[in-house]
This record gives sequence, C-alpha cells and structure tokens, in this order.
Amino acid sequence: MQNGKEGNRSLQNQQPMAWAITPLLIVGTFYVDLHAPLGVACAIPYILAVLIASFLHPAWAMPIIVLICSILTIVGIFYSPEPLVVPFWKVLTNRGLALFAIWVIAILLYHRNALIARKEKALARIQLLENLLPICAECKKIRDQRDTWHQLETYLTAHSNLTFTHGICPECESQALANFKREQFVQ
Repeated sequence: MQNGKEGNRSLQNQQPMAWAITPLLIVGTFYVDLHAPLGVACAIPYILAVLIASFLHPAWAMPIIVLICSILTIVGIFYSPEPLVVPFWKVLTNRGLALFAIWVIAILLYHRNALIARKEKALARIQLLENLLPICAECKKIRDQRDTWHQLETYLTAHSNLTFTHGICPECESQALANFKREQFVQ
C-alpha cells in the first residue's frame, strides 16, 4: 500500500510538467501538420498528447484534449499544403485512421483509469477491513478467520511480537481487596 501512495505523490508532482508538455505537443503536431504535405501521417503524434493527458487531473482534462486533437486532425485536412501525388481518398483514410487511433487509445486509457480507481478504492476497503478485530463485548475473546474464539492474550501473542506479563490496575486492585475483605467478613 505504501508504494501506491508514493506513486500517487510522484504523479501529483509531475502534474505541472504534464500540463506544460501536453499543449506543446498539440501545438507542435498541428504546426507540423500545417506545413507537411497532405498525404503525410502528421496527425498520429496527437496520440502522445492523449497518452500524457490520461495522467492529468482533473478527470475532464483528457476528454477535452482528445476532442481538441480530433478537431485539429480534421482542420489539418483543409489547411495543409496540397498532396504530393496522393489521391484524396488516401488522405481521408489516413486522417480516419489517425482519429480511430486517438479515440481507441482514449477509450482504453479511460477504462484503465477507471480500473485503477476501483482497485485503489478496493485496496483502501481491504486495508480498513484488515484493521478490524472482532472481539466479544462480554469476555473480550477474539474471533479468528476460522470463527474460533481465543483469549485476548493468546491471540495477540500468536499474531504479533507481543509478550504479556501480568499485573493489576488500581481499580481492579481496589475491587479485589474489597471482595477479599467481604469474603473474610462472611467467614
């Protein structure tokens, strides 16, 4: 569990860098797309921006970036220089495949992030449940995983590095002395 928390802190520390790199990737890809001939697969690098966006918080950042990349992929068709000698259907196929790749990766990353969130929630719940110790309200025996009841001292000695010594607290000492005097008086 500790490694998961350290990993989350590491990702949080990298958020500003990811927020800086993602727009630069988008702008750089669009710039290359506008200056490369129409038949060149210039929209594919948008996928890198989508991958980085999957680590951004808040969660709405990734869908916005995917939408921006998709729009720029389509806009690139109209503002790129003329194709070298590539039929227009190949240009449309190229852009369609780029859009397909962007959206497939975005959907897979969305599901990955949802699974990671579910896993972290389940691990937190397991950690909470592992810290619960069923104890009898009356006799203070502890129930183990096989539904067997054990004396508190026996259970704790078996499941930890504890060693018990016996003593008596002042309240119990007073009560024991009072009971002893009462028994002496009755006899």
